[in-house]
Amino acid sequence: MRRRDTIKLAISSIATLPLIEKSLSSAGKSDSTRIKVDWGRSQAEISPFVFGSNDYEITIPERAASSAYQQRLAKLGIGLIRIHHNGLSDTWSDPATKTWNEAKIKAGYSVSYTKKPTIIQNIPGWPKWMAQNQEGLLDPSEYDNYATFCGQLVKIITHNLAQRQVIYWEPFNEKEITYQKAGKLDELWKIYNKAAIAMKAVNPRIKVGGPALNWNDTSKLVPFLKTCRANIDFISWHGYGTGNASESTAELMSHTSGYRSQVEGFRALTKQYIPDRKVPLLLGEYNINYSWDSGEKRQNTYLGAVWFASVLKHLGDAGIDMATSWLLKDGIYGMIDPENDLRPVAVFFSWGIKYLTGRIMYTESENPLIEAMAVRQSDDRRSLLLINKSDVVAKLSISAKQNLTSVKSIPVFYLNSNGVKSASLPKEALLKKPLILPPYSLALLRV
Repeated sequence: MRRRDTIKLAISSIATLPLIEKSLSSAGKSDSTRIKVDWGRSQAEISPFVFGSNDYEITIPERAASSAYQQRLAKLGIGLIRIHHNGLSDTWSDPATKTWNEAKIKAGYSVSYTKKPTIIQNIPGWPKWMAQNQEGLLDPSEYDNYATFCGQLVKIITHNLAQRQVIYWEPFNEKEITYQKAGKLDELWKIYNKAAIAMKAVNPRIKVGGPALNWNDTSKLVPFLKTCRANIDFISWHGYGTGNASESTAELMSHTSGYRSQVEGFRALTKQYIPDRKVPLLLGEYNINYSWDSGEKRQNTYLGAVWFASVLKHLGDAGIDMATSWLLKDGIYGMIDPENDLRPVAVFFSWGIKYLTGRIMYTESENPLIEAMAVRQSDDRRSLLLINKSDVVAKLSISAKQNLTSVKSIPVFYLNSNGVKSASLPKEALLKKPLILPPYSLALLRV
């Protein structure tokens, strides 16, 4: 089946549970696990902004204009998009005039995002035509020029492109690596403060944040909070699972709970240094492997969908405000491939946006490799995501502190190595016999 059909299948196809059970009857080793759900105990809120992603097709208007691509985005319903490309400051500017090329920017925006999602506009750094040393450190004579440069982009997008109300802005991306190596992190924070002030002078309604750290390194976050606190509207960082494509899937899955620790650590420090107001947290980039040329391919398979589901479960439990995966579309990372076909991760994101936003309710699992995410939505519909991130069959017994549902059957969506299927599961069957999940698989129950 072509991947472009997977979301339609997840929503509309009918598969019977006995067929699923039969296919697993000879699967070998299995683990029995009890899942407890308390539908009356809320532990966090999760918004559609947690199911966001990055895009750089907008910087190449002829590709962004693909009706197939824009239709995929509209169908997915991604509500938060971070625009980022390392070359954006050069692609969108003119070295002759030493300013932005408004026509190029308008060309990209005019063909992108028909559903008008909320946008985080990243400015990755200074263009090549600004004076800098061999390591890429901006010359101090350019600090004010760069601040003005950032402010000019705010004017173009928020004033001249009136149909686009871009609120969130990052004035650079992962610049702390170079500045720390040179022992000049304090200079980077000076640049940030100047840029943030210049940008908000153009449009006081925008939110400026950062520092778009390349890792969840609190040693770099603390000086940023100390020096820039008056100009910080949100905190952003990046976090990838590994840099080694040979790392076992079992090892990779075992680390997903660390994303909760990242959020909790960043929130604690932010409250410590900015105690007088709530500062949202943004995980601006994340995926399985940070090395694009490592040969990693799991992010494009059902394994990637399971990994993302577990990561987002832990981000949600920690109450993160925003998260944007890397990436919407490309041949290596994209949830949409170069032919505009949807990969399995896109199916999971479509589930998340539609069924997993609202109040996260308390769950408990006897097995750390079998996870559950229970969500009570605003219309009081309930969703239970079950994640088997182990390499053996899981036999799940589910107990709910409150009545699971008053209907006779429960819709279930499955995502595993065989693809995506849906089933109608009799309530009595769920109460009397285990729910079977293959190795590295997902099941979403709508109750």
